[in-house]
Amino acid sequence: MKLSLPIALMFSLASIVTMAAPVTEQKRGLKSCYSHATLTQYWIPKEGDKDENNDGDSVSLTGPKTKTLKTSSGKTIAKVSKSTYEKFQMEGTGLLKNGEMVNLDDGKNEFMTVDRSKDPYGVGSDDDIALVPWVSVAANDMERGTTLYIKDLDGVKLPDGKTHNGCVRVDDEGWSFDDCQLDFFVLQYSAYKALEDTIPEKVKVEKKECKVQNYVTNQVKKWAALKGYGDASSDDSSSDDKKSSDSKKSSDDKKSSNKKKSSDSKKSSDKKKHKHHDDEDEDEN
Repeated sequence: MKLSLPIALMFSLASIVTMAAPVTEQKRGLKSCYSHATLTQYWIPKEGDKDENNDGDSVSLTGPKTKTLKTSSGKTIAKVSKSTYEKFQMEGTGLLKNGEMVNLDDGKNEFMTVDRSKDPYGVGSDDDIALVPWVSVAANDMERGTTLYIKDLDGVKLPDGKTHNGCVRVDDEGWSFDDCQLDFFVLQYSAYKALEDTIPEKVKVEKKECKVQNYVTNQVKKWAALKGYGDASSDDSSSDDKKSSDSKKSSDDKKSSNKKKSSDSKKSSDKKKHKHHDDEDEDEN
């Protein structure tokens, strides 16, 4: 049966529209589920910090150092507490008090050290991708490097005082979730707790060319124990040692000076008591 010209044209146009629809979806780049996507958060557990276990119960990454972080060749990286070891396994990465960062290597009991001059805040899905706090997200159904806009993040005050512009970038992938979910890298457990009730679990995600911002402050670098900033607890201990040393030196200088003074001056000076800073041993549990 032959079709009349108008009807034939109608079928041709319908075919074009049908064929064009997938192209439009492909250009847009995001599945429809991203209009109501799941947003979770992940961070780097740090030895000595508060954190939580798989059940969401609060734990301290302290205690007797009974577990050994080893490389695939059997070399010891460090000894840590059981809670620290298990948390490092859970997150796949961890930060030691001395500033050394480790990642899971082959299997859950083998670790490797991270080159922090190249990847100061951890490694993304590939060795050449560095994680960026409050910028990187993990996704399993997008290309690495894709920038996204999340309206629910735009204007959010971050724990370090900076304000987010809503722009994030796919730098990582997750092994504990499927498609249509983003895992937001917030660096610290304390940051997660601060943002937990601020950022909704379901968000609208748009694929957009946007400019990611730098949200890292000097205080964040200090927490991360970056070279030149150091670990906060180490800095305090070092500071205490320096204060004690300076106090002792000052006291010795004053005693030496007092010997040169007259007896009356010495009596006057003896009435002024010196405060000496007592060093408190850092908890090495």
